Amino acid sequence: MAEDKPDIARPDLERLVDEAAKALGLPIAPEYRANVLLNYERSLMIARPLLEVELDDELTLAPVFRP
Repeated sequence: MAEDKPDIARPDLERLVDEAAKALGLPIAPEYRANVLLNYERSLMIARPLLEVELDDELTLAPVFRP
């Protein structure tokens, strides 16, 4: 089953940034590109522990809180 999961350890950050910018219609100026890549890398490092958690397919969603 592990082969079904994307490799979050080494994503192609340059392609990820290019595709995300294209999807959003957001041009990235060349002088900012290195910092955008750095921020993506840092964000992935922060999110990695959460992305690695195995979730059970049978989980029950929590109820919605309505005051």
